[in-house]
Amino acid sequence: MKKNVKRKINRMNRTPLKKGDVIFYIVLLIIPLLQIGVFYFGVNFQSILMAFQKSVDGVFIFDIMPNWNKFMADIVTREFWVMVKNSVLVYIFTSLTGTVLATIFSYYIYKRRTLSNFFKFVLFVPSILPGILLVVMFSMFISSGLPAYADLLFGAKMPDYLSTDYATSDIRFILVTIFTIWMSFGSQVLVYTAAMDQIPHEIIEAGKLDGTTSLTEFIHIILPSILGTVSTFLIVGIASIFTNQNNLFSFFRPKDMQYTEYTFGYYLFSIVYSGGAGSSGYCYAAFLGLLVTSIVAPLTLLARKLLSKVGA
Repeated sequence: MKKNVKRKINRMNRTPLKKGDVIFYIVLLIIPLLQIGVFYFGVNFQSILMAFQKSVDGVFIFDIMPNWNKFMADIVTREFWVMVKNSVLVYIFTSLTGTVLATIFSYYIYKRRTLSNFFKFVLFVPSILPGILLVVMFSMFISSGLPAYADLLFGAKMPDYLSTDYATSDIRFILVTIFTIWMSFGSQVLVYTAAMDQIPHEIIEAGKLDGTTSLTEFIHIILPSILGTVSTFLIVGIASIFTNQNNLFSFFRPKDMQYTEYTFGYYLFSIVYSGGAGSSGYCYAAFLGLLVTSIVAPLTLLARKLLSKVGA
């Protein structure tokens, strides 16, 4: 009964749209609709078709069974689930751990603490430099810089953890994941800092009058105010769980890697990279992409709904 009354009140309060307003809103919608049509459906149309096709001598014909049979054979292997586990771990570290550290560090910059402007500049550098240049710098630091410091300061011999000769691939995976966090850390800090700057100064002053400390201000004022921005990063991270290749291709050649380092995104990339034009790998990669989308899309919507309930 109450819902019906609210609906009637809302209908009564609505102002009828004028013809000019309707035209204005249609013009506003043209650009995003064109973007969806061209850059999603247009670009992915051939990929969607390939998901239901197979390649015979470079000619694509409709037959989904080879893709389905290969998927059923892969899903029972240990390698497949290791890739899924790695993809989830990368999301946890980059989105969750990265977000926690970024919000804390953004608050430090927001409060204009010592060297805050310098840190802001240093964190912004990875966003403007070429990614492959940063990969080379990081590789040289891990392979040559750290062993040299260890030898100079402690007289200890430190192995090259990024070397393909090193036996423990888990450490290589962790180091590359740290690099991925570093790459996205700066942009998160800049966005969170900008969101904090939008908080009305009167709210901060009122909190100080009530005796808030830096910790209580951060927990009870800052975090609730930027929760919408934080939720955006978390939701985008969920959408890219199975497409993030964790910069593996930039660091290693496929033949130098072990399956324990693969993410699902890198596996999709390697299928297309290793196959030539007209390869059946294209069809299988398209099939996996469509399958993953059907799984991740509901998870993304569910996460958005859950975050909206907590006020994000």
